[in-house]
Amino acid sequence: MSTKPSASQETILEFVKRAINLLLDNQISDTLILSSHKINSILKDKCGVNFKIDRIGRALSKIAKQQELKRISTRIPKYELKTSRFKRFRLPD
Repeated sequence: MSTKPSASQETILEFVKRAINLLLDNQISDTLILSSHKINSILKDKCGVNFKIDRIGRALSKIAKQQELKRISTRIPKYELKTSRFKRFRLPD
């Protein structure tokens, strides 16, 4: 069984990463709250792409786990990103 993501998963991961970087560029405070709905809005407005929200949520969850982001317990999963820790958001290879 391969653990390498499929091409469509890699595409979604790259778009989610791009959306996080767009959010970081415009962030003023030290904490950025990430949610699949916020990322979906950025992707629609800035990148012109439309993924299903659950696929964005799975990609965000994967990224949050890799980067050890704190999960905020709400009905819709949200993650706390300290902007001082990330100037530009990168996924590990």
